[in-house]
Amino acid sequence: PFCLYLTVALGLNIPPVIFAGQALANNGGCNVALNWLAINAFLCVVNMAAAMYISGKVVHDPNDDDDDDDDAKKNNNVEAPYIEATVGSKAKELEQSRKTKFGLGSSIFENRVKSMSRFGRVREVLCYDPIVAVYIVIGIFYIIWQSMGFGRMNEAANCGGGEEDLISRALMCGFLFISLGATAFGCSVCCLH
Repeated sequence: PFCLYLTVALGLNIPPVIFAGQALANNGGCNVALNWLAINAFLCVVNMAAAMYISGKVVHDPNDDDDDDDDAKKNNNVEAPYIEATVGSKAKELEQSRKTKFGLGSSIFENRVKSMSRFGRVREVLCYDPIVAVYIVIGIFYIIWQSMGFGRMNEAANCGGGEEDLISRALMCGFLFISLGATAFGCSVCCLH
């Protein structure tokens, strides 16, 4: 469900890192432009890492890990589960319990509860995760940094060396990430089920 968000985040944050590498490889030009591109590249790497972290935390169900550990303890770390052969009405009861346990034949309400748990994880990650809280502060700084880039682009044009073109491309990717990244995240949250 979060592949759209990850695609937008990675696709719009990798190019500014490459632009910073190109500017550093040229070794000439404006230090103001080089510093802006280097810090922007660092912020883009943080954006990519945060996108992977957030999507991983939302999509991964922590209850799956607990169930696997409990099953391993019950089965004494045996790979295949023990299944008792049954005949008659007991077999029908066992089949019904398996359907309920594995979500086969579940009601609309049960599916709704499962989807609410994913929305609950989104709320938990966005509101209570300390790593995401730090990322939100860094994200606010990223928006301010993008705005400062226009001034740095004008200073780079006065210095010569061609870094203003790299800064303008990085700014284009940055502002597209701010707008499309938020939209893609919202769409990814809406597609959870």
